Amino acid sequence: MAWGNFILDKGHDCAAAVTKFYCVKFSANETVTPVTGNTDEIAGVAQFGVTTAEIAKGKGSDTRMAGVSEAVAVGAIAVGIRCTLEADGRVSALVGSSGKRIVGVCVGSPATNAGDRIAMLVLLGGGVA
Repeated sequence: MAWGNFILDKGHDCAAAVTKFYCVKFSANETVTPVTGNTDEIAGVAQFGVTTAEIAKGKGSDTRMAGVSEAVAVGAIAVGIRCTLEADGRVSALVGSSGKRIVGVCVGSPATNAGDRIAMLVLLGGGVA
């Protein structure tokens, strides 16, 4: 079971529906939206899922910008391995020179299967591997 420990969570309005524990990026007017590419610069990890209908009612999501967040993995990720961004906002293990943005480090709850949640130390401003 994954876990989190926040240093900085910030509430944001959402420009589009976001999925809990997926990476998000900034869009216009300080809103967040799902990432659309594996080289996007992330704003952080969404701590709440928000549907399009909920956005119309004014619901937003907290974004974990610093600290440890749960993150959804696309496959196996061991503790201590750097995590890279997938185009849908999930994370994968850094393997060689992937061309993907580095977004964190697995610090607990390693993944063995796609869909598992890991504990990831969020690294904003990570380079492309």
